[in-house]
Amino acid sequence: MHYYKDIEKFIKSKTVFVGIDVHHNHWCLCFFSEGEVLEKMKIHSKYPILLNILKTRYRTANCIRLVYEAGFSGFWLYRQLNKDGYSCIVTPPNRIPKIDQKVKTDKRDAEKLARFLSAGILKEVAVPSKVAEADRRLLRRRRQLVKKQTRIKNQIRAFLFLHGLAKPDHIRCYWSKAYMQWLSDLSFEHESDSFLLNGMIKSYYHVRSELAALLKYLRVLSKSVKYHKNYKLLFAVKGVGLITAMTFLLEIFDFTRFNNIDNFSSFLGLTPSQYSSGDHVRLGNISKEGNVYLRHVLIESAWTAIRYDPHLRDKYNRIRAKGTNGNKAIVAVARSLAVRLRACILSQTAYCSAVC
Repeated sequence: MHYYKDIEKFIKSKTVFVGIDVHHNHWCLCFFSEGEVLEKMKIHSKYPILLNILKTRYRTANCIRLVYEAGFSGFWLYRQLNKDGYSCIVTPPNRIPKIDQKVKTDKRDAEKLARFLSAGILKEVAVPSKVAEADRRLLRRRRQLVKKQTRIKNQIRAFLFLHGLAKPDHIRCYWSKAYMQWLSDLSFEHESDSFLLNGMIKSYYHVRSELAALLKYLRVLSKSVKYHKNYKLLFAVKGVGLITAMTFLLEIFDFTRFNNIDNFSSFLGLTPSQYSSGDHVRLGNISKEGNVYLRHVLIESAWTAIRYDPHLRDKYNRIRAKGTNGNKAIVAVARSLAVRLRACILSQTAYCSAVC
């Protein structure tokens, strides 16, 4: 089916499935219907071009369904296509079935998406509202800044070690006001070293000030009408602070979209992987296929929660008593903590200790 009139006649009153392989400068499209690849094409990454193709070449189709992978492009294309009356989904790349291929191209990736969409075996990403997505970017930016700040600290300490310098004994803490003053007062034999250290110190102050401003904004955001009620329920839990509470609210954003606890735990990536055959059942490490941002803050909060919640602490101790190391035990505690926090949001009741 390589000619315009043939395609128009073939797709009449049928459903057309479109796989889109999204890149910065171009999109690769594959149109698929009734087991037939209609055509593949490469276009500039401009929405009007795509819309024109759908409205002209495929106007006789009964329904057009489109899919692309979640990634750097976000959800603007999804929102625009659905706004214009087309059915579009965004699929997670790690849940696309694997095919052993000797040749990989963008057009083949687009065809694979179209075929899997027609077979109904693609998972769909839950798309947040524009407001929730914008607020969520604040937390992800904070994570980037924390990593950047840690990297600068390591660079400064490596620089000092290179010159045989160590923190003076009278300064109790690294990165305190006294420590930063000591760094600023250091002098070196060569001017280039002084210039380099001063540059790293300026970078550190810049990142720290941006982090402080972002945290201040998050505190204000947590008190807004859209989040304050649920935020209060979460913040009252020992071990759950500003970052964990806001991450929990913004990364999940819709607590009713999970049918059961297992689905919710799978979203978090806190369920064990499994390798079973016949009567042999073997459970491995956690799947790590869920939301990495939420999983990290929950595990951090779980370490604090076991100090205050006797039932979480008992669960941790029971698992440790079986010979399991602490890192694996705290993952199980984090799962229990997350399930209970979700229950608090759904029932709108305060958190209380319960048997794990």
